[in-house]
Amino acid sequence: MTDIDALVTGGTGFIGRWLLPELTGEGQRTAVLLRGSGNRLGELRSWVDAHGGRGDLVLGLSGDLAAPGLGLDAEDLAVARTARRIFHLGAAMSYGLAPEIAEEVNVQGSERVTALAASSPRLERLVLASGFQHRRSGRLSTNRYHDSKLDADARVRLLTQAQGIPLTTVHPGPTVGDSRTGETTQFWGWPDLVHALHRGRLPLVPGGRDHWFPLVAVDFLARFISRAPHLADTAGGQYWLLHADTPPLADLLAAVAGDLGVRAPRVHVPVPLAALGLRAGLSHWTGLPAEALVFVSNDRFPVADAQRIASALDLTEPDPIDLACTTARFLVAHDFQAPVPTRRT
Repeated sequence: MTDIDALVTGGTGFIGRWLLPELTGEGQRTAVLLRGSGNRLGELRSWVDAHGGRGDLVLGLSGDLAAPGLGLDAEDLAVARTARRIFHLGAAMSYGLAPEIAEEVNVQGSERVTALAASSPRLERLVLASGFQHRRSGRLSTNRYHDSKLDADARVRLLTQAQGIPLTTVHPGPTVGDSRTGETTQFWGWPDLVHALHRGRLPLVPGGRDHWFPLVAVDFLARFISRAPHLADTAGGQYWLLHADTPPLADLLAAVAGDLGVRAPRVHVPVPLAALGLRAGLSHWTGLPAEALVFVSNDRFPVADAQRIASALDLTEPDPIDLACTTARFLVAHDFQAPVPTRRT
């Protein structure tokens, strides 16, 4: 049996793909929970190699968040239980997410990962990626992914407290591309706004003058997630990871529009009214679902603890406007689609 240093759920997802090079680059043998691991593992290892990690240290475990016992057979379960750190990033993510899938995968799947952590004798830390907002989505912009993340967070905290599992929770804001290149593998959320802007189909700014869309760079986020568990005082901590200097949405859109050479919207419309218009049919013209507006708010978030830990880890936040523009340029250059992946054997 092979012992591992880390287990990652959601390793083929956006944040997970940036986390794996960080972990394996440190020499950590890392297992990834995969549905149909055979065909996906080669492509994932190639991706890790190409992004500065070590694909040879990535091990695939065939499983499923929605299955009892995570769908692990006895051999893979034994391997998973050797992990010192478990990073739970996996979730079902889509607009129009069915409520039963949100519950089965995102909420009950998180409970299953917590049960695995409780049965892992070498475990030093469970890291949970949660939502960043304090409140559930509104009726006009219902986002079951967002709401299920809040439910999962509450259940995991209760379970870990009851069982004495050391938990670190990260609350990423809307995650965008790599701060150096703009590269992303996620094409919803911020990309929806950029796509509508680039096509000239974002005539209004959702929200008031103090509303914002707080960004976080995926590379900054991955470094924080990989390194924070090495600090003893992050056990039990909750960290809101978003770039607090992100300007109001109108200013952010104006900066991106200027960089792309398109017209920026200037007139504001309240978020509920914007959501109502999108649900009434404007989403077909803009390409912007009403659910995307769940990430637009005038709330502020407790980022001081995350900033303190980032400083201790020698992490520097990128400039939010540069980040937004760099990501937008990548999206436009790739026609808002994922590049064709390569695969190694």
